Formats: sequence, C-alpha cells, structure tokens
Amino acid sequence: MKKRSLLVGAGLVVGVLGAVGARAQVQRLRYGGDSAFAPFESLDAAGQPHGFQIDLLGVLGPLLGVEFDIRLRPWAQTEQAFRDGQVDVVGMVDTTERRAWALFTHGHATPALAVYRRAADPDRQGLTDLAGLRIAVLDSAPMRDTRATWLAGLAGPFVPLPDAAQALAAVQQGRADVALLPRAYADPLLTDGTAPGVLAGPLNLPLQTYALAVAPGRSDLQQHLQQGLRTLEADGRLEALRTRWLSSHQAVAAQQLLTRGLADQRSLTWEVGAAGGAAAVLLGAGLWWRGRRIKAERQARQAAETALQQAEQLLQHSFAQHPDAMLLVERGSGVVRDANAALLALLGLPAPALIGKPLAALDGVVDALALRHLVQTLADAGRLDTVPLQLRRADGSPRDALVSADMLTVGGVPHVFCLLRDITEQLARDALLRQGYDTLAGQLALVRAERDVAQASQAQAEGRLHDFTRAVSHDLKTPLNALQGFAGLLRLRLQAGHVQEALQHAQRMDAAARRMAAMVDGLGRLARVDQLPLQRQRVDMVQLVKDTWMLLQPLRADRRVEFHVDVLPPAQGDPDLVAQVWQNLLGNAAKYSVGRDPARVGVSSHQDARGTWYRVADNGAGFDMAAAGQLFMPFRRLHDGSQFEGTGIGLSLVRRIVDHHGGEVRLRSAPGVGTVAEFTLDPVPAGQ
Repeated sequence: MKKRSLLVGAGLVVGVLGAVGARAQVQRLRYGGDSAFAPFESLDAAGQPHGFQIDLLGVLGPLLGVEFDIRLRPWAQTEQAFRDGQVDVVGMVDTTERRAWALFTHGHATPALAVYRRAADPDRQGLTDLAGLRIAVLDSAPMRDTRATWLAGLAGPFVPLPDAAQALAAVQQGRADVALLPRAYADPLLTDGTAPGVLAGPLNLPLQTYALAVAPGRSDLQQHLQQGLRTLEADGRLEALRTRWLSSHQAVAAQQLLTRGLADQRSLTWEVGAAGGAAAVLLGAGLWWRGRRIKAERQARQAAETALQQAEQLLQHSFAQHPDAMLLVERGSGVVRDANAALLALLGLPAPALIGKPLAALDGVVDALALRHLVQTLADAGRLDTVPLQLRRADGSPRDALVSADMLTVGGVPHVFCLLRDITEQLARDALLRQGYDTLAGQLALVRAERDVAQASQAQAEGRLHDFTRAVSHDLKTPLNALQGFAGLLRLRLQAGHVQEALQHAQRMDAAARRMAAMVDGLGRLARVDQLPLQRQRVDMVQLVKDTWMLLQPLRADRRVEFHVDVLPPAQGDPDLVAQVWQNLLGNAAKYSVGRDPARVGVSSHQDARGTWYRVADNGAGFDMAAAGQLFMPFRRLHDGSQFEGTGIGLSLVRRIVDHHGGEVRLRSAPGVGTVAEFTLDPVPAGQ
C-alpha cells in the first residue's frame, strides 16, 4: 500500500512538472487597451474586459502559441505605458503621427464616426452639409490625421476638445453646431444621459483604420501578429468577429434576441431530458442507459452537421456573398484564381472573362502603369492599405475605389488577397469627400513619380558604374605601357653599363607609377561625381601637357614626331581629372598619326565669348565628320581595330570629365588630313 502511494505521488509530481513546463513554453505578451472604447474593447459591469478586440485576442493567442495578459485602462494611461515599454501590444487607429513611435500591422477594422447634433437641428446627410459649421472634434492623433486627409476640403471651423463629453457639451451649449466623434466614445454618453438634447445622426463614416501596434524594432512580433491576422481573415473567423461586434444596433438587438431564444430552448431541452431520464429510471436502468447513449450520439451528429453548415455559410458570407469586391491572385503568375460576385458586378464582367486570366491582360480595366505601381508597392511594403485606384468597367464607365491587399499562402503557393471598396456614389454625393479622395490620389501619384525618378537615377548610376569599370582597364593601360617600356629600356641600359641613363628611366617609371595611382584616385572620385564636389584649383596646363607627352613616349618610339606646345593660360579644374583629358587627347593624336613622316602634334589655345579653349591638332588619319557624334558614345570606334588599338572609351571619358566641370568638348576632322580636338573647362556664362 505504501509503495502504491509513492507511485501515485510520483505520477502527480511528473504531471504537474509537465504542465508547468508546457506553460513555460507559451510566450506571454502584455496587451494594453482602452477601458471605454465599446464595442472594440471596454470593461463590463464586473470589471472584466470584453468586446471585439478581446475576442480577437482570444482566438489569435492559441493560433500563434502566445498568451495575452490583457489590461484595459483609460487610453492616455495605456498610450503612455506603451511608449514607456511597459506594454507589448496595443490596438489603436493607424495614423502618420503614431507611426513615429509604433509599428502597425495591417488594419483589421474600421471605427465609425458619427455626426452629433441638437435635437432641434436637421440631420446631416453628408460631409457637404457640414460646410461652414462649427465642428467639435477630439484633439487626438487619429482625428488630426483624418482632418489632414479625408476632411482636407472641409474648412470648418473645427473646435478641438480633449474628450467626447466636452465635445457633446459644446454642441448642447451652442459653442459648436455639430460634433464629429467616434461612436465608441459618444454613444455610451448619450445612453447614460450625459448630453440631454443631443442626438446621433444616421451618417456613419468609416474613415479610420484600426490595427494592432508594437514598438519600433519589434518587426519580428509585428510579422508574427500579421501572419495570425492573415490566417483569421482567410478562414473567415475575423469576419465572423466583425459581424458579431461591429454590426448595426438593430443587428445586435436581433442577435441578442436570438441568443435569448436559444437559451430558452436549451433550458426547455434540459427539462425534457430530465423528465425523460426520470421516466427511464422508472422503466429500468438498462433502457435509461441505452436512451442516453442514443441521445448523445444524435446530439454529436447534429452538432457536427450544424458546425459544418455554419462553416459553409460563413465561407459563403465572407467571400462569395461579401458586399465588397474581392479577388484572389496567384503571386508568381499574376493569374486571377477567384473573384466574388461583387467584383464581377463592379467590373461588369462575366466570371470566365476574369477568373483564370492574368491581371496584365486586363489593361482596359486597370491602367497598366497604375497596376505596375501597385505591384511594386505591394512587393516593397508587403501590403496595401486603402490605396485610391480608378477602374474602368466593361462598358467604359469609370469607377473610383479603395484597394487593400495582403499576401497569404494557399496550398503552399503564395497568393495576394485583394479587397476593393467602390466609393463612386459616395464621392459623387459629397464634394468634400471627393476632394479628400483626390488629395490622397495626388499624394500617391507624387510618391509614384518620385519612385520612378529614383529608379531611373539608379539605372543611370548602374550604367555609369558599368562604363567606369570598363574605363579603368583602358586608362590604366597607358601608364602600365610606360612602365613596361621604361623597364625594357632600363634592362638594356643596365646590360650595356649605362647606369646614368638607367637611373633616368627608373625615375620615369616612378613618375608613371605615381601617375597611375593618381588616375585610380581620380577615376574613383569620378564614379562618385554626383556626391563629391570638384577639387578645383589652378592647373599649369603647359607643364601638365609636357608631363603627359613624356608618358606617351612608348607610343611614338622608332618614329619621327614633331611636337609643339604654345604658351597656354592656366586653368581652374581638378588636376587629376584634367590630366586624363590630356592623356586621352594626346594619346589619340600620337596613335592616329602613325604612318605620317613626320607626324605633327601641336597644342595651343584661344579665347572667345564662351571662355578659354585648349586645342590638340594632328596630321593623322582623321575621320568623316558625318559619324562624329558616335565618337563620344562608349566603345564606339570609327577605325578598324587591326589598324589602331583601343577600346573606344577614351573620348566618352573626356566628355564626362569636361561636362562635370561645366565645360564643352568638340572635334573637327577630315579623312587623310588630321583632327583638331578642343575643350574648355569654363562653365557657360550667365545669360547664354
């Protein structure tokens, strides 16, 4: 007996430790909410949290393997606790101001705003009716964001107040004509008689997006919550919670009536069951147990059938019969895999014309450029939140819509789930709402234009980088050839015992190596031409030309070349980059004058209204001026590579350097006569 007790005790200890270990693996997240924001979240009469958000956390927690520690307080306290790091997750309206200190998931609900008026005043049917009225609003981040976007065309004047009670009091006392407030704050105050004589109008404005938020830097938690919300959206549970909590008062009342009827029916069922059980006991234990087993099986079967029917109805309600247009697009191929009846009606298309077709084939429905921008935005941000989009029906009529999109996985294949809300009629009825919509569309177009410019700049920069890498091998070849040539001369002079001449060649090799290092530095700075300013300074052009011509000695070995340099005025430029200009122009003059005896290369200058021009003239092969425009394009050459070596990058590099200085370069030539190359580093004078 003692041994058996020890075994039982050990089993209990193991079970308790196992339960504690399993509980330790569950992540606990501190959730902070608003204690008075019904029906989203509030405290009931017993002080317990309840509402849409609380039920959402109840299904989201087990799905993500986390446990939410929920604490609801006045919103100002909750917001401060979140910003102090005492709360992990909150639910609030997504605004531009709040994005500076919070990281939001995509919106999963829309709090409704209503217009509150005095009982003697008429109902307001649209935002246009509010023009010129004194409008009491909350002095809060969500309302400031709404005023800057959707209400941008409404002049007011607005009367910002710290809470809904004071806003309703302002209407009651005549300090404001109407109040534009969230129903979650204002409706309970009307119910408890806080503002007698003030009524809520029938107009509901879903202008704000409610979402979960975490602290910046917690992108891992944001993505974890986002994935859970996607799953709940896809399987219909999130829509079921919206239908339960965020429907109209009439629907809520009907639901409560149905709930009481079910409760009465359940009570009656238990009474009949109890009476049947008593009769069964009187008839015999065997018959009672048999009836109970049959009843349990029947109830289980009926419960399963009911659950299946409810799931099918929920799916049908959530997608196929949803009043908003929805479609499912395969992400890789862009093929539309499913679309509900609301979308087909919005576009005026039959199902075969849309389902199974790629979005790119629907150019008449969605502008191709707008579609490309939407796809790019979705790829960059991972979602779309109420983005303005203009559609065109099959009959050619335009429709204004707001599109939201999110990514999810179906059968292991990534898809994009899109929801489109047609607001054409609403915009037509309300000019101020139309103005707010157009403002958002204009801001979106500006962002798209800026992104196009950035992408074009990036493509141009990548092209320049490609040209630069090819130019390096070309322009470093000259000092490398000089090193190779002087090394050969150095070897011959040493073998002949001419030490003094060998030392001169060694000095020239050192100069060539230093010039190559300077060129590498100059080319590197040229690659960053848009970021770094020019290092302009006084450049002695005569000395620079002579030094460059000395480096080109291997190109004119074993032939007679007459070289002449006039007195040149100094220039203002970047010395390393200007040296590359001379190296390319003098190198071309020496190279293309092969075959002339003697070859003549002259350097001179002249001035005109444009500035000082530096000129290199030769009596070389020349070229046809009809093709001169090609010479400044990278890697374009007008002579056969078997006649003259080169890659065709030199003159394009000359133009880039001269353009960077604000100057100009030009060529004149004739076949068999020679070429004249001129450049100026002076910027264009003002007024020209």
